[in-house]
This record gives sequence, C-alpha cells and structure tokens, in this order.
Amino acid sequence: MTIAQTDLLRESQEFSEKLLKHTTIRVSKTYLEDFRQHVGTVHYSAGETIFNQGDDSSFAVLIASGEIEVFAPDSGDTLAVAGDGALIGELGMISGDPRSASARALSPVRGWVIERSDYREFLSDRPELATLFFRKIYAQLSASYGKLREQYVALEDADRRYHALAFMFVTIVLMVNVYALVNGMILGSLKANHQDAMIFWTSRAMELWGGFILWGLTVRCGLTRHDMGIRRANLGRSIAMGVLISLPALAAMAHFRTQLYPQLAGTPLVDPAQLTLSVYTYILVAALQEWICRGVFLTSIAKLMPGRMRPAAAVVISSLVFSTLHLHYSSSLAVVALVTGIVWGALFLAYRNLAGPVVSHFILGNAATLMGIWAIWQGG
Repeated sequence: MTIAQTDLLRESQEFSEKLLKHTTIRVSKTYLEDFRQHVGTVHYSAGETIFNQGDDSSFAVLIASGEIEVFAPDSGDTLAVAGDGALIGELGMISGDPRSASARALSPVRGWVIERSDYREFLSDRPELATLFFRKIYAQLSASYGKLREQYVALEDADRRYHALAFMFVTIVLMVNVYALVNGMILGSLKANHQDAMIFWTSRAMELWGGFILWGLTVRCGLTRHDMGIRRANLGRSIAMGVLISLPALAAMAHFRTQLYPQLAGTPLVDPAQLTLSVYTYILVAALQEWICRGVFLTSIAKLMPGRMRPAAAVVISSLVFSTLHLHYSSSLAVVALVTGIVWGALFLAYRNLAGPVVSHFILGNAATLMGIWAIWQGG
C-alpha cells in the first residue's frame, strides 16, 4: 500500500469516526467510504468567516479539529461553539433556508465540506443518509439542551441569590435606621447622666441583636464565610497590613492630640486609668462591627451593584453607613469612622480577609481611648 493510499484510508476512517460521533447508529464501512467520496476537505484559519447570516445554505461543515463559533452578527452574542465531531450549517443545508446566523473559526479548523447538491444526490441513492444526519442533529440538539438546562439552573440560582441579597440590603438599611434612632434616644439620655458603662453595654447589646439577625440572613442569601472574609487565606498578610497601616495613624494621633484638643495638654500620652473592661473586650466589638459592615454589608453591595466600579462604590457606601452609626456620639467621630471605614474597606477587598481590618480597628480604637481622644469624641 502506497503512502497516498495509507493517508486516504486514515482520512476515511477519521471521517467515519467524526460523522458517527455522539450517535449510536450503525453504518457499514462501505457506505461511509462511498459518502466520503462526495465530500471535500477544508481548512480555515483562526478568525476566518465560514458563512454569514442571510447567505445561501449551500453546504455544511463536519469538524475534524478546531472550534467554530456561531454568532448573531447584530448583537455579537455567541449562540454556540462547535468542536471536534460537530456539524455546522446542516439544518440550512437540508431545508434550503438562508443562514440564520453567522459562523467563524475560533482556532485553526480542519474538516470536510458537504455540499447540498452532493448530499441530495447521494441521498437519492442511499436514503439511510437522512437517518444518519437526523440522528446526528438530534444528538447535537440534545447536548445543547443539556447545556442550556445547566445555564438555566445557574441563572435561577443567581436570581434567587440576587433577590435574597436585595432583601438583606433593605433589611440592613432598616436596621441602621433603627439602630441610629434608638441609640440617639437612649444613649443621648444616658450621656446626659454620664452613664458611660451603660452606654457601652447598650451599644454592644444593639450590635449583638443586629448580628444575630444578619447571621440568619447570610444563611438565607447563600453568603459563605469565605465571601465574608472569614478564612485562612491571606490571614498573615492581612494582619501585617492592618498593623502597618495603623502605625502612621498612631503616630499622627500621638503628635496632633494636644494641637487638635488643647484640653489634653499636660495629660499623659497613655492614661493607665483608661484600662477598663471595654479596652480588653474591644477585640470582640471590633470583630463584630467589621463583620457587619465589611463582611456582610460591603460584600452584599458589591454583589448587587453592576459595573467595574462596584468594589469602590461598595467601600464608600458601607463606610458612609458605618459613619452614620457613630453620629449619635459626635460629628467628629462620624468623620473619623468614614475615613477609617474607607481604609478598612479597601484592606478587606485587597486580601478578602477580615483579620486585617479587625486588628487595625482594635489598635486604633483602643489607642483613641488610652490617649483620651475617645472621651472627647464621645462627649461631642
């Protein structure tokens, strides 16, 4: 057997294999070899147009290797991507209708062109060809239906999560308003009577109440602990960056405290008398507040909003809410909360880990208390 005969036999076997792929029909080798004589080989380079929408459907392509994209030229939307063993343009070739979409090669394509005239001529002698083609078409449509079904289920799940997140967003907004209103009324009265301990524990009780509600909502919305930054990945880097960004803030607080607040002149930089229970337990407070504001609220906003700027928008919006929650203390503290909220939000997004913001929150919050700055902010 010559080299040319060997190549011809190998190509004939490959043609039969690709034509029967995804089908269970049995066809004699002689029949397939005869049909192979009616088709020609074809090659397309990547990006080359195979046919355009509206063209005469004079041929179909059986793909041996490579990928072909079928797309809508008006919108540019991809309708299908066909690969090894698939038929392209077969429905138009059989029906004679104009092309309903366009097709182009996504990669170098090798295959066979089946002309409508050859198909019909061969079909008149061997009607089994119609059965073969319809089985092939059915198999391809079944595979497409399976993929569409998977996409539909995924879209349904995404839609469910979107509506759940929207519900959680509205709930959080309502909770913020209730929190601000109650704190404004109750804590204002306690502040007038200098009930500092009661102010602290009332605020913590409100935060725990909100935390329990939000935990239930996160379960309903499908937010995982990884989504909310509760994970080991980037833990060390997040903590290190949290400490690093706290250092210049600590230096600024130490340097400017007496300039911004003359009433602190002559007082020690760190007042041991301020080492109360609230200082030691503040790590729990910082963790709870960061989880609510960054882990839940910021993450929910980022998932709900469209566009490439949604992470930045989520940081700003969540920081504004965080700032609002401090207005019942003073406007100065609200401004500080806004600035630190933006920094901690950016840190959270950078490492997708809550540890860094929690550590920085703990350090700066306690530093403000020990330096006497918190008492001034709290006093209005």
